[in-house]
Amino acid sequence: MNHEDQSNRYYYPVEGRTDGAIAGAVAFVAIIAVPALTYAAWHALASWISALLS
Repeated sequence: MNHEDQSNRYYYPVEGRTDGAIAGAVAFVAIIAVPALTYAAWHALASWISALLS
């Protein structure tokens, strides 16, 4: 097996490089959005409970 055979195994054409971009973007948004929405929801709930009890 020569070097070209080895390198072709890991070669991806330009068109294929964006295949994981959508999944990567969704993962990135989820990592940012889930904690942010959880934080906002918790504070909304806490302020609502605080208003009820005061």
